[in-house]
Amino acid sequence: MDKFFTQVAGMWSSMALRKKMTLLLVIALTTGGFVALLSWTGRPDFQNLYSGLAPEDAGVIMERIKEEKIPYRISEGGRSIQVPREWVYELRMRLASQGLPQSAGIGFEVFDNTKLGMTEFVQNVNYQRALQGELARTINRIDEIESARVHLVMPEKSLFVEDEKPATASVVIKMRAGRQLAKAQIQGIVHLISSSIAGLEPDNVTVVDNRGKLLAGKESAQNPDGVNTDQFVYQQQVEKSLETRVKSMLEDVLGPNKAIVRVSCELDFTRHEQTEETYLPENQVVRSEQALEESTSSAGAAPMGIPGLSSNTVSGYIGTGSMSPAAEGKDTGTAFRKQDHTRNYEIGKIVAHKVMPYAQLKRVSTAVIVDGTYQLVAKGKKNEKQWDYSARSEAEMGQFEAIVKRAVSFDADRGDKVEIENIPFETAKIADEAPDALPGGWREKLADFRPLMQYAFAGMFLLMTFLFLVRPLVRWLTADRGEGAIIRQLPKTVGEIEREMGAGAAALPYRDQVRQLISGDSQASAGVVKEWMSQE
Repeated sequence: MDKFFTQVAGMWSSMALRKKMTLLLVIALTTGGFVALLSWTGRPDFQNLYSGLAPEDAGVIMERIKEEKIPYRISEGGRSIQVPREWVYELRMRLASQGLPQSAGIGFEVFDNTKLGMTEFVQNVNYQRALQGELARTINRIDEIESARVHLVMPEKSLFVEDEKPATASVVIKMRAGRQLAKAQIQGIVHLISSSIAGLEPDNVTVVDNRGKLLAGKESAQNPDGVNTDQFVYQQQVEKSLETRVKSMLEDVLGPNKAIVRVSCELDFTRHEQTEETYLPENQVVRSEQALEESTSSAGAAPMGIPGLSSNTVSGYIGTGSMSPAAEGKDTGTAFRKQDHTRNYEIGKIVAHKVMPYAQLKRVSTAVIVDGTYQLVAKGKKNEKQWDYSARSEAEMGQFEAIVKRAVSFDADRGDKVEIENIPFETAKIADEAPDALPGGWREKLADFRPLMQYAFAGMFLLMTFLFLVRPLVRWLTADRGEGAIIRQLPKTVGEIEREMGAGAAALPYRDQVRQLISGDSQASAGVVKEWMSQE
């Protein structure tokens, strides 16, 4: 060791100032890089345990982590807590068993520690809090929702039905960045809440986002004319369906990103109801029939003749009321018969109640832009390759127009219009030459191998530092033989002496080679001889 330090001191004293500064700088950079690399590889890989926490939840969770003596890190202004990767899932299960986090509110665990003597009012309030918390937790499991709060109004029950008030509910939802709820998802939330509360109708559930926009609820106050968002949503769905139908057909022929399609639909949202009664005179059916027959008979004289005084009197017997002698010997018996027949007929009829279809399509306007073709050709004096654009022919444009009309059910009598133009796209070349995107989820897959990649990177750093920094620097420092006193202090080997003498000396006899070596460098040769003599 003494000899080694002596040689190092001699080498240091023989080096120039610029070489000394370079060597110190390289040693400092190498040491600093090595220390930083060890610190980076030894640092734990922190992952989000929870994000978007309320301050009270973040404080409670931080205290639990401190009790476990697990390293943690706080970010996003105290709303996110990060822990080492290997502790994420275990800590989540431990905290979940303790009911944390409680951002969505307290659930039915509020009844775990019931106190003796609790009043009915307190029990009802706790029950309402538990329902609100459980519903909020369920809604928070939807991927597009970051947080939700549920407010319930549950009126007291009354003995009289007419005095009872319906239950109502309101939900405030905060969306995740770049996410949006579909109409079906909003209706699902409404029916979830209405089905969880007894006596709660879906119409009494109001859903609002964190910006105050009404997503579901009664719209009569905001839309007195009867126009609601459902009509606009339906119109957009119809237009989107037609656009997708046309664009998919054109892209299968032209290629991806070669067509732009826009469809505008005019819909009639007026509701029509019509009732018709049509009578069929040829269709007669006997509904009822009534027959009445009446007859009487009598042996007495029936009144007959001309009404008046003369017919009721006989000459010589005026006022006596007796019959004349001529009539006494005759049979004056009479008979009376009456028939009444009534027949009622039912005439056939058709009663039709028609409800016209909702949102009738009145007119469709379609605008289509298609791209042309591109060829890579050589232009200019230097024959540089450029993209040459070629427009579509009239025959092709006519075929495209016919395809579009078929796809949108074109009706000229209805006033439909179709416009199709051939315009070059600026992004056509970029789209053709764009490389394929990496498959989704590759970052998550690489994250699983991050610890191994850290150690591999550290090994590569050390190897590259030695090969491309340390070794070339040592060669450069020892390249100047005039200043290298270390070369004269260290004994040379036979191989080094042979390389110095050149390839021509290899052809001489060994005795002549030794003489030449001794005459070339007597000091080094004397050191070699001494080394040989000291060996056994």
